[in-house]
Amino acid sequence: MTLEVREVTARYPARDGNGHAAALTGVTLRLEPGEVVGLIGPNGSGKSTLLRLLTRQLAPAEGRVLLAGRDIGGYGRFALARRVALVSQEPEVPTGFTVREAVAMGRAPHVGLLGSPKAEDDSVVEEAMRATGTLSFAHRRIETLSGGERQRAVFARALAQQPAFLLLDEPTNHLDLRYQVELLTYARRQASQGSGVLAVLHDLNLAARSCDRLVMLSAGRVVAQGAPAAVLDAELLSATFGTRVEALSTEDGPLIVPRFG
Repeated sequence: MTLEVREVTARYPARDGNGHAAALTGVTLRLEPGEVVGLIGPNGSGKSTLLRLLTRQLAPAEGRVLLAGRDIGGYGRFALARRVALVSQEPEVPTGFTVREAVAMGRAPHVGLLGSPKAEDDSVVEEAMRATGTLSFAHRRIETLSGGERQRAVFARALAQQPAFLLLDEPTNHLDLRYQVELLTYARRQASQGSGVLAVLHDLNLAARSCDRLVMLSAGRVVAQGAPAAVLDAELLSATFGTRVEALSTEDGPLIVPRFG
């Protein structure tokens, strides 16, 4: 099973009401099971738009979005949710529920509207919370959590969906260094168990160390893709991000350092 976009162009209505501004133009990307792909690029380059296409929140103006070779529009809501899970930048978190109850909502695509959770569902929820370190506050109300705790709970909810593909839109927002590393470790563990992971990341050094390959967008187009060492080229990064950087070689991969002055 693969998740892909083929020669996709996406547009939003222009602010002045005249025509439509292209957010993506001619983008092709393929996500395979068992890999972690980092989506990088400047603000406004189309990264979040690409995730909206892959979750059917936005329809392409041109090109195709395919899941297992089938147009993504042909999947029902629950059928799609059993295969693709999204952790967004500002996730919707229902108030009035405990963390455990909120994480258990990730089982809805498997249980159905009128179904009742089974022992297997409870086990999946428990494991998702254990993997994300959220068991210690399982009985707290979701609205009482800090930003970082909430992000981890939302990640646990996505894991509870047991998706074939996990999409992460700036997943390390609100997290301190420890939990940034831990969350991306969870993502790598999901990949090792057969999921495909696509993560929008702003920290290029985290991307270099956590991803199998990178796709760099600029102005709605793919400008580079491949192994981190190939994509994180100082000259290319300087041109794409509009600021001077150095790319230092280390045993763990490239280290990107901004140049001041």
